[in-house]
Amino acid sequence: MTESTHYRDTSELDDTPPSARSHFKKIWLGPNGLRAGWSVLLFFAIAIGLMVASAFIARHVFHRAAPTDVMTPGRTIVMELVMVGSVVIATKVMSLFDKKSWLDYGLRAPRRASHLIQGAFTGAALMAATMGVLVLSHGATIAITSIAVPALIKSGLLWGIAFALVALFEELLCRGYAFFTLASGSHAMVAAVLLSLLFGFAHQQNGGESLAGLVAAGLFGMVLSLSVWRTGSLWWALGFHAAWDWSESFVFGASDSGQVASNSWMVSHASGPAWLSGGSVGPEGSLLIFPALLVLTLVVRLTLPRNSRRTV
Repeated sequence: MTESTHYRDTSELDDTPPSARSHFKKIWLGPNGLRAGWSVLLFFAIAIGLMVASAFIARHVFHRAAPTDVMTPGRTIVMELVMVGSVVIATKVMSLFDKKSWLDYGLRAPRRASHLIQGAFTGAALMAATMGVLVLSHGATIAITSIAVPALIKSGLLWGIAFALVALFEELLCRGYAFFTLASGSHAMVAAVLLSLLFGFAHQQNGGESLAGLVAAGLFGMVLSLSVWRTGSLWWALGFHAAWDWSESFVFGASDSGQVASNSWMVSHASGPAWLSGGSVGPEGSLLIFPALLVLTLVVRLTLPRNSRRTV
């Protein structure tokens, strides 16, 4: 006996009108696959999930000590390595959906070395100028520590590694995959505004932060996004970010959102009213930071010509 098998179109079993199915599909999918907004949300979900899991393991398995107001390079390096790893994994996973290399989101670019050095010089010079104005306006006092030279050099190198990782984590998170994806799905300005708001808001978790410091962080995010848009890469922003933090915390020993670096070259103390000195926030909480941001914007616009091959 021969048994004949009849196949029925499965669409007949779906009572959803074709127009509704098409509308639902458009919400999630675009011409190039998953829409940019959903891709970015998934990216953040993966990255934050990995960081939360790592923090849970560190707290309950390795009995990690509670954070203090004094930063040490060793603890900072370990913490930032975990966070950089989380963001790299999230970027790698999302790059598989996009069928790209994870380096295509701001790391694979010409003139990497020159942009990195140029950004680092700008960050160190602008921080030095900001601290100089603070001292001249009696908003801060600076004293050189008595740490022996060999120990000071070792501390400087360790803090250099630590703040390079800080910059890599924050730039990959807010101006890497998320920025390039949102910019390609909408516009670079939309991506810059949304991610800079997130960048500023994220700083509220710092114990000594203030409203001025949060606004300044958001504006820094906008300027760094401008550098990414003009160069097509993260390298200038990475250099600036690392050198700014390293100069602020190690060279001048200033407070950074209530935290100070151990074994710094100098020690800075806020003096005068908080609007001038920045108070517990440090230089980034002073109103003098806003003229510095204006200078930084001009530097980016005048020294970073538009890259005709940029991808954002």
